[in-house]
Amino acid sequence: MYDLFDEFPTAEATYFEAASNSHDLAHWQPSHAVVFEAGRRVGFSKLRRRDTGAGKRAFTKIYQDVCKAWQRGERFKRVVIEAPSFGEKLTEQELLHRRVVGREKVCQLKDLLRGVT
Repeated sequence: MYDLFDEFPTAEATYFEAASNSHDLAHWQPSHAVVFEAGRRVGFSKLRRRDTGAGKRAFTKIYQDVCKAWQRGERFKRVVIEAPSFGEKLTEQELLHRRVVGREKVCQLKDLLRGVT
C-alpha cells in the first residue's frame, strides 16, 4: 500500500480514498496531506463524475507531481471546509405560525384552482 520508502500511499489506494471521500470533505481525515492536495488539484467534483479509468489516470499523474513537491519540501495547507448545517432552528411558536400560514396558503391555492373566489 505504500511506496518503496514508506512515505506515501500508492496512487491506486489514494485515488480510491479521494474518490470515496470526495462527497464529504468536511468529515474526511486523509491518510496523508498529499492525498488531499492531489484530490484538490484534480477537483473533487471531477473525481465524483469521471469514470474510474480516466479519473485514476488524471489523479495518478497529479499525485506523482504532488509527491515530488512534498519531497522537495513543499507543505500543503488543508482548506478547512465547514460541514453544512441543514435547516434553521425555530421556536415552537414560529413553527406553529408557519404551519397555520402554510395551511391558509394551501387553502387559498386550492380555491384558486377550483375557480372559487
